[in-house]
Amino acid sequence: MQRRTTANRENMSAKWFLITLVAILLFAAATGRILDVKAATTRSFTLYGSFNGGWGFTSDGITSPGPTIVVEQGDTVNLTLISNDGVTHRFFVSYTNSSSWSSGDPESQGFSATLNYQFVATDTIGTYQYHCAFHPDMMWGYFRVAAAGTIPEFPSLIAPLLLAAGTIIAAVAYKRKRQV
Repeated sequence: MQRRTTANRENMSAKWFLITLVAILLFAAATGRILDVKAATTRSFTLYGSFNGGWGFTSDGITSPGPTIVVEQGDTVNLTLISNDGVTHRFFVSYTNSSSWSSGDPESQGFSATLNYQFVATDTIGTYQYHCAFHPDMMWGYFRVAAAGTIPEFPSLIAPLLLAAGTIIAAVAYKRKRQV
């Protein structure tokens, strides 16, 4: 009987070792994805503009200054620009932080309804301003360019973290069942 109990203990130890090893490897793989520097990506935003209100991510959330847009170096920025008041606007990012457009600054066409506008963010990390070329004093906000790889991509982490959590829960349940 003693021999059988010893074999069961060794079997349990081997199973716990494997479960722990798998959990550690999954955790390392999941957290390693945050630390990897990734290639530039496309980030999409919708901005509603109003000459007497400013900018907003929603038509009810228009403020001055408008919301901060955060991207990484070299990201493609895909904007859906909507004139909330039917007035013509022209979006631009000022890499010199002035209230007027300069050569080399991204600038959309004029729009009085909806316009899709795309540009590539600068590689220079910093906080800049965006404006409406026609209403720069009221319609402005901040455009922040972060270092590449610093904005976590949580959707890519969900599957490994759920797998690790499921493995740990199954191991605990198995251990409790065996103890009963």
